[in-house]
Amino acid sequence: MSKPKVAFYWCASCGGCEETVVDLAEDILGVVEKVDIVLWPVAMDFKYADLAAIPDGGIFATLLNGAIRSSEQEEMALLLRRKSRYLIAYGSCACLGGIPGLANQFGREEILKFNYEDAPRL
Repeated sequence: MSKPKVAFYWCASCGGCEETVVDLAEDILGVVEKVDIVLWPVAMDFKYADLAAIPDGGIFATLLNGAIRSSEQEEMALLLRRKSRYLIAYGSCACLGGIPGLANQFGREEILKFNYEDAPRL
């Protein structure tokens, strides 16, 4: 019997949720004995085409962390939802918006103007 396929994907986040998995160190070997990791951009080199080639529903579960802040992240979340039986929001940014979600109270132009024109400089 083949191992279940799992994926990890991060959107706008600090990387802390991904680090919790990486912190497994050599214990990750026990994980890969049980599952086949088909996407994990922070740790392995996977291409979009590889993900697109997986049949819809072909991934057992995807752990998605980070807030969705760009059209690329939205596209990946939608693709992973289609490809996965279960899409699991993992971490405070994915579940509640976290620090990146605070930007939702401002418009794009206001954010860009503050960051590139009005922010205090040393």
